[in-house]
Amino acid sequence: MIEGGSSEMIFVYNSKRDLDKQALAYISVFSDKIVKLDVQSSVLERSFLVDLSSRLGVGYQDLVDHECEQLKSQEYYLHLSTPKQYIDLIVKHPDYLKTPVLIYGDKAHFISKETDLLQLSFL
Repeated sequence: MIEGGSSEMIFVYNSKRDLDKQALAYISVFSDKIVKLDVQSSVLERSFLVDLSSRLGVGYQDLVDHECEQLKSQEYYLHLSTPKQYIDLIVKHPDYLKTPVLIYGDKAHFISKETDLLQLSFL
């Protein structure tokens, strides 16, 4: 479950990715009230991922970063088919979570470039 009040924003990012670091710097300029969640140093629980999927309005398979080179090199990736398998994959390998993601209230958005944040009117 994703904790936090309706006015709290949570920025989920991967500190190993350039886009995520750029978006983090960009969003930090607009608000200092953002909870930062780095997948490199945080444990992602199943309930968090289920809730995140719901807030994003996507299936569990869409939480996976299908462009991740590490993931593409794993043969078992080609055989994932159930929601549980996708969730288990991300829990075991947080690097495979598609990031960055901004969570606010009961909604969330994938950020594909740092300027996507300009389109979110609450910043």
